[in-house]
Amino acid sequence: MDPDEQRRGSGRPPVSRQGRRQPAARRTAQSRAGGPRRTPPPRRPAARRERPAPPPPRAPYDDVPYEDSFQDDAFAHGDAHTGVPPEGDGAARAGRPDKRGKARQGKAQRGKAQRGKAERGKPKDAGRAPGRPGAPERRGGPARRAGGPGPKLYFAAAAVLGVLVLLGAAAVVLSGDDAPESKGPTGARIGRAAGTGPSPASYSSSPSSSAYAGIANRSGDPQPLTVGEAFPSSAAKLPVPDGKIAVKLRAKRLDADCAAAVWGGSVAEELGRGGCTQAARGIYSDTEHGYALAVAVFNLAGSADADRFVARLETTIGAGFVRPLEAPAPLDRFGRGFGMARGLAMGHFAVVSWAQRLDGKGDEKDENLLSLLIEGGKAPAVLGRAARGTG
Repeated sequence: MDPDEQRRGSGRPPVSRQGRRQPAARRTAQSRAGGPRRTPPPRRPAARRERPAPPPPRAPYDDVPYEDSFQDDAFAHGDAHTGVPPEGDGAARAGRPDKRGKARQGKAQRGKAQRGKAERGKPKDAGRAPGRPGAPERRGGPARRAGGPGPKLYFAAAAVLGVLVLLGAAAVVLSGDDAPESKGPTGARIGRAAGTGPSPASYSSSPSSSAYAGIANRSGDPQPLTVGEAFPSSAAKLPVPDGKIAVKLRAKRLDADCAAAVWGGSVAEELGRGGCTQAARGIYSDTEHGYALAVAVFNLAGSADADRFVARLETTIGAGFVRPLEAPAPLDRFGRGFGMARGLAMGHFAVVSWAQRLDGKGDEKDENLLSLLIEGGKAPAVLGRAARGTG
């Protein structure tokens, strides 16, 4: 029997071999007569549902919040991998979101609702353009404006400001009122003076006079002293006026560091302030009559420095004074017992003479001591330069 007749006899509708969902082929007269059955053309399947392309990325701004930079609803209406619209019968279905699209859209809406609740009560950004997102809240510090100066620029500016402050402070120190009136040369060297030493029992001083105007400043008398000039052979013996006592030169020395010729920190400091560059010392004695004389000549920058130095020695007796030049016995006892000293400012030179008896006895009424002080103050080098300067 024909298979079609068997299906008609059973009363069941014919089933398509392509699947149960496709309708059975329409019977024709030829099929009823038992001829070959006409197979309908296969139905074109519906086009695969495609999702539209996502919207173009938003232009980056420095003030776009991080939570708004991701669009949760980008896949609510289509696929992000292609921008081809659906064709055929699938167009109607493509216009409706599927279950996954609805789930994602609902999730995005719930996330926006939660963010809206969290942002309630926050003040809106003043001056913000409508539709533009607010400034981001970044952790670790305030947000920096685009194009503003970075931290490196601030550190560089702080370093430059610090250097300017240091330079200004140095200029104030160099130009301050505490600077000496007469500045010493750059070649002046003042070391550390001895901490202890002898001092005379009495001392007097006199400032410079107009007789030494020609050598008032070392700039006008730049030639340095020599030991032969300070203690020439013509002055190797110094007699007193009555002719009974005459002291002879026993030792002489010239120091470039004036601190070697004094003791006491305050005295050395005063020499450094006065720009002292040389100290010439000599020591005399008359062993027959028991008298001795020490002479020191200091080369300072100007007459004001010499005046200040000889006056300062009046206040430092017992705490600092001129050191007598070392010499063999009996001059090794010089500075012990009673002694008289005198300081004279002679232009930019300071001359200090110190007389005493070798046994340490005597008093201020001793005329021989007074005569020795006067002779010791007649420094040949200074008097000769003063005469040439005034001439």
